[in-house]
Parts: sequence; C-alpha cells; structure tokens
Amino acid sequence: MKHYWDTSAVINALVSTSVWSRLDSGEHVTRLHTFFEFFSTITGRGIKLTNEQGTKVSFTLSAADAATWLRKFSSRIQVDELNLDQTLAGFDQAEKKGIQGGMIYDFGHSLAAAHSGAASLLTRNTDDFRRVGGKTRLEWP
Repeated sequence: MKHYWDTSAVINALVSTSVWSRLDSGEHVTRLHTFFEFFSTITGRGIKLTNEQGTKVSFTLSAADAATWLRKFSSRIQVDELNLDQTLAGFDQAEKKGIQGGMIYDFGHSLAAAHSGAASLLTRNTDDFRRVGGKTRLEWP
C-alpha cells in the first residue's frame, strides 16, 4: 500500500520512533515542497514538545542537522511531483473549492497524493485536508 506523507507526518517521524517505523513497510511518497516545509519549520519556530518536567519547550534542529535528517528520510521515500500543467489545473479548481491563501499548500499535497496513487495521506492536519476536499483517505501518522 502506498502512503503519501505531508509535512506534519514527516515531523512526527522525526520525534516518534513508532511513526518512523511506518517507513519499514509499504510504499511511501511525498513531494519536494514537503522537504522545504519541514526544513522551514524545524529550523525556525520548531515544534512544541513537553519535557520530562512537564514543561513545554520548542524543539528545533540546526540547518545542518535538518539536512542530515532529511537525507536519511529521503532514502526511505519516493518523490512524486505534479508537473506545471497539473499544477495550473489545480489552481483552476481552487475557486470552485473555496481554496485561497495558505490552503493552497494542503491542496497541493492533496493533488500530489492523488497523482501518486497513494491509498492514504498521512497528516496531523486532518481538518485542513477535509476543507480542501481531496479524494485520498486521510490517516493520522
């Protein structure tokens, strides 16, 4: 079975061995945009985690560590991109679907998941993906 990974699922793979272990079976795919989003998030604002003392902390990586981790991740996943015509056709659908602003990024992931033939789209942002109306089954990572 093929699974499409959005950025939130990739970030989960960084911090959760059980999510990382999902890469051990099946086929896995994402698009290059995911790598940029991951890098931006994890080297910028980071993600909120709770430490052993129960305090919320921001977890970040250096640019070098993020690049190293993404290289490791890339060896476990395929990259499948929409071409220009497919991307422009997606933009043509956007208004009909009420998609504008930042929603276009999740819509792009949804289009790429369908294009790749993925059976599921792994995401922690299920509400956002329901709003863009993709056809691929949503699954929590």
